[in-house]
Amino acid sequence: MPIDDAMPVRLDVTGTDLGEAATFIADLYGADLHVGPASTPFSFRYAALGDSTMSLHTSQFGGHLDGDLPPSDAVIVQWLQSGSSRLDTGGTVLEMEPGVPVPLIPDRTFSFAMDDYEQRLVHLSREVVERVAAEQGADLSAGLRFDHLTAPSEQSVRTWHNTVSLISHTLRDGTPGRLLHAEMARLAAASLLEMYPQQRPVRRRPEGTALSVHVRAAVEYIQDHARMPITTSSLARHLDVSLRALQEAFQRDLQTTPNAYIRQVRLDRVRQELLVSDPTAVSVREVAAAWGFAHLGRFAQQYAAEFGESPRDTLERSDEPRPR
Repeated sequence: MPIDDAMPVRLDVTGTDLGEAATFIADLYGADLHVGPASTPFSFRYAALGDSTMSLHTSQFGGHLDGDLPPSDAVIVQWLQSGSSRLDTGGTVLEMEPGVPVPLIPDRTFSFAMDDYEQRLVHLSREVVERVAAEQGADLSAGLRFDHLTAPSEQSVRTWHNTVSLISHTLRDGTPGRLLHAEMARLAAASLLEMYPQQRPVRRRPEGTALSVHVRAAVEYIQDHARMPITTSSLARHLDVSLRALQEAFQRDLQTTPNAYIRQVRLDRVRQELLVSDPTAVSVREVAAAWGFAHLGRFAQQYAAEFGESPRDTLERSDEPRPR
């Protein structure tokens, strides 16, 4: 979202009526909610400050709340201050740990159940996060992806909280200028990506060199058509170059072969899909075959050599709780 189009966000709502509190949250997020037994006396507060590129939120609720959070255009990062929260990311249930941020993927519905909680949230423009990730060299061909099964490092979590504290003080001292607010949003996005790095690029070219026209076109075609039955020969025909010229260009620009590059892209896509799949609903064989790996044994060897674990281990990790 362009800076000039950013809409201000300012809320501070308190109450003691359980039904009104649930209705407010449901309307705010477009969520389908259910409430349960509440503390006596019941209390509720929701506050937010910032704009549509980045806003800081506080939510307190004295009782049980569960429901489904629909897809959002924002990247929402949340962490518990107190209470309990269980988050279903689509086949994997996370028991949230106090102080450990968890980002929600913008294009996915999440289910949650929370009790007597206080939590903090940061809403970040998806465009800002994607721009910062792209500047870091991330591969966003499949969109933003956060690996909820790998706990962020303690250092990256401390950096996140320090960053949010700095932003909070700046916002509360007065409304910052648009450029400063935009830079703070970029700082928050960089801190988030430090905790949850995006998929690495399949191959980086050597510093100081540029991809030739044919290699750049080949890379773009492979990224967009990785599921298709691409071969070096068919790729050369598509680009209208000789097979030898294409192979030499890949070796010169990327220090690899077209076939190895295609295989690497497909291995990364398989891993990405396994990490978010339900092991009771899909198999390694199905996912591998969908990305062009017909020989399961050979694929498993290549996968283990690249990622240091078997594809079965990756798929089964998607059904485990967050490691402590």
